[in-house]
Amino acid sequence: MSPETAPSTAKHGLYLQNCHIYLDDLATPGNMVEYAVAADEAGWDGVFLADGLYPDFPSIDPWITLSGIATRTSNVVLGSWITPVCRRPPWQLAHDLATLDRLSDGRVMLGAGLGTEGNYTTFGEEWDPRRIARRYDEALEVIAGLWEDTPFSYDGEFYTLEEAELPYTPVQDPRIPILLGCWWPNKKPFQRAARWDGIMPSAPSFYGSEGEQGEPVTGTIEEEVGALVEYYRSLTDDPGEILLPVDVPEAPNDFADTCRELGATWLLTSDLLGSDSHERNLERIREGPPA
Repeated sequence: MSPETAPSTAKHGLYLQNCHIYLDDLATPGNMVEYAVAADEAGWDGVFLADGLYPDFPSIDPWITLSGIATRTSNVVLGSWITPVCRRPPWQLAHDLATLDRLSDGRVMLGAGLGTEGNYTTFGEEWDPRRIARRYDEALEVIAGLWEDTPFSYDGEFYTLEEAELPYTPVQDPRIPILLGCWWPNKKPFQRAARWDGIMPSAPSFYGSEGEQGEPVTGTIEEEVGALVEYYRSLTDDPGEILLPVDVPEAPNDFADTCRELGATWLLTSDLLGSDSHERNLERIREGPPA
């Protein structure tokens, strides 16, 4: 086994299912705060919330909820899985996350992506993936630039700033980590991610043998995750964070070990909670991360 693929000491993240399609009436801000407090006390390393604002994925706002979580926890990383960056002005997102990073004493992680069609068309914006991708690239540059402790100027296709500054910058140095959502086998998202701080990838096999919405599966889940990590690592000498969900359909019992061997730095538990009972969800979380 090469040093590049030596087993990692991966951190354990918990996806708090803040979308009503998963938890029904339990997907409330108050419950998410309670779940995160339980996770902090039980030894989980991070909590992640989804970011969706359209009928097919009605979820509570992650960043406001994570602000509440920040005041009640001490250790867990606070992240999104994932934020459609272009749905917000980049300076507003940069300002919000810098504020949260200060509030949490440097525990924020931005999981970023283009988002899906509903994030845009629901509110009257045209769904043009190529145009949004160009805007996404610019938005990431603006966010990172505003997190520097100097006046920032930018002249792009979508954004123009002249000597702009935030009231304060994040605690983390050089910045809040930016991990990009990547959909395998598309190569462009991984190429983009190689310029930033890591990946939150997905692949058709993560949704079972039929893929997501019938998309073709190109191999077993082990083969697909191995291929996507290998490709990403070929693009950069500094892969940063690699966050992989481990409790996906049809994954073998030793799938977490496979992810560690591939160099995953985060193992994300994404299917722990249920809509049966708030107290039962707390019990599941308090059992701690998987061995």
